Amino acid sequence: MALILDAYNLIGALDRYRMAGTLDAARELLINDALKAAGWTGKPLIVVFDAHRGPEPERVESRAGGAVRVIYSAPGQSADDVIERLLSRLEGSATVYTADFALQRTALARGATRATPREFANLLDELPAITRSPDLRRKSRIADRLSLETLRRLEEIRRRAD
Repeated sequence: MALILDAYNLIGALDRYRMAGTLDAARELLINDALKAAGWTGKPLIVVFDAHRGPEPERVESRAGGAVRVIYSAPGQSADDVIERLLSRLEGSATVYTADFALQRTALARGATRATPREFANLLDELPAITRSPDLRRKSRIADRLSLETLRRLEEIRRRAD
């Protein structure tokens, strides 16, 4: 399962990126967060930036041995266009992180899962302390307070419900 980030949408929606100072700093912070999330979840991440007003053709950068792909859209193409194309070509499932309602609907129509920017922030909050910024407190989770046996039983119940 790939995780696809509508980059500028997340930057505009989450304080951690808006407070980065500059757009370049916000972009780098988002890419660093994507690298951390990919390393922790073991899922490939694709970060899509809207560069349709730029003069350069679509550009793809591979980071961390391909665990994270950063895509800058081509002139005349929006990030939404690139994400839609990715969804039609990806094998397996995907989750698209965006607050864009039209893109969320497109993702659902193509069999992907949609998630909000807040859900990406929650994913970052759940990362182990070594991958998170030291100034962010880790949120307490119920799973951290349950025994392994209880977690195993709950997982069995969940699987039977599917």
